[in-house]
Amino acid sequence: MTQPFFDHPYLSGHHAPMRIEADAPDLFVHGELPDDLAGIFYRNGPESLYPPIEGDYHWFDGDGMIYAFEIADGRVSMRNRWVRTEKFELEKEAGRRLFGIFGNPMTSDPAVAGKRYNTGNTNIIVHGGKLLALMEGAPPVEMDPRSLATRGEEHYGEVVTTTFGAHPTIDQTTGEMFNVSSMINGPMGAKQMRYDIINADGSLQKSEVLDVPHMALLHTFFLTENWAIIPVIPIDTDIERAQKGGPMTAWVEGRPTKIALMPRYGSADDIRWFEYEPRHMFHELNVWEDADGKIIADVAAADRTALFPNDRGEKRTHAETMQNLRRWTIDPNGNTGWMKEEVLNGRDIQFPRPDDRLMSRASRQAYGNINLHSRDGRVEGMDAVLRYDTQTGEEDIYHFGDGASCGELIFAPRLGGTEEGDGYALTLVHRANAATSELAVFAAMDIASGPIATVEIPFRVPSGFHCNFYAADSALYRQAMGSA
Repeated sequence: MTQPFFDHPYLSGHHAPMRIEADAPDLFVHGELPDDLAGIFYRNGPESLYPPIEGDYHWFDGDGMIYAFEIADGRVSMRNRWVRTEKFELEKEAGRRLFGIFGNPMTSDPAVAGKRYNTGNTNIIVHGGKLLALMEGAPPVEMDPRSLATRGEEHYGEVVTTTFGAHPTIDQTTGEMFNVSSMINGPMGAKQMRYDIINADGSLQKSEVLDVPHMALLHTFFLTENWAIIPVIPIDTDIERAQKGGPMTAWVEGRPTKIALMPRYGSADDIRWFEYEPRHMFHELNVWEDADGKIIADVAAADRTALFPNDRGEKRTHAETMQNLRRWTIDPNGNTGWMKEEVLNGRDIQFPRPDDRLMSRASRQAYGNINLHSRDGRVEGMDAVLRYDTQTGEEDIYHFGDGASCGELIFAPRLGGTEEGDGYALTLVHRANAATSELAVFAAMDIASGPIATVEIPFRVPSGFHCNFYAADSALYRQAMGSA
């Protein structure tokens, strides 16, 4: 008999799993969707099929659930499907959870010994004509871009057989995808990561194995026209620590942030390492080079994290670890001190995003979900969205009301639009105590006026992680839908 979920902050309220797959061919629209908004909006997030074995839970541990909203001619259809990994299928057949949290072998059922822990729950991207569900600890999972049927793992010619990054960077100028994978030899193996360059057609251009200082949890990295920059933050995974009763994944007190600097098309022999103060940083807004050759990295960062305990098992609160938008200026030549940090915007921010067409090139508009009134934006929900001009400091904010939870705010270019900010911004929202959710659509340069249209979703969509929008006239969309 399938058992219900136990009480946990990330398994209740707007986080509570719905455990349903649905097709909605024509959703109700309140307001009017503009004719020049067309394409597909994808969202990935954790939605556990069964409760964990340990009687505990972590937000990052649920099974991946993909939502796809196709927008055309003022109408919207929706479909959602689980990422049907080997893990998912084994547990579905058993009718219960088999893997420990994060695949912990000490708590996993012996029936899955040697099997891969892959949730595919973190990001959902289109590249090389394929829709890919991503997480750090396993290869990408290819899904049909329209039906969302799972096609299987993508190994890029058997080079990507262990891990792949959750946040590869797609340079839409060249069409290439750049990726950094951590713990490629497993948490007990050699301390190494892998740097991949994948061509626009999905073929592997090159792959470099790089030594890393510790078993870091690498969630993202930076890319510019000439550089790859890999921040190794103080979070690590340590099986030996867990065997002694400590946390398997933890923030290590006193450990500096270590940053690798490598030419974009370079090799392991070209890496230079630098150190900075301890920082938690999982998401960048954008990164580029200025006229003087300095690297400008606009990031969501904090001095510590509440996502994991420290290596002594102590936990921080959200209030102690709120992220804000910071600018890291990195001088590859070290002429002015190799790195400086300044706070651009002090609001509690979750997922800052640019116009994705400008990734690795200079941009100024930041879109993000922020927290105005809740005590803990991760648990209770980020209740507002923001556009922030990093040049002028202008804020453009809309609050969905106390108790609301909104996801990543994604820029969606209008058909034929080429200028930054020329288009719309989309986010998924669960209003306080509502039985339904909505897809809110804003004019991208006027967030404060509120949504120009909302798309009604006839059930609650549990809070999730990352989204992406692909305009119908973009090369990425045409390439993927041509193969669907």
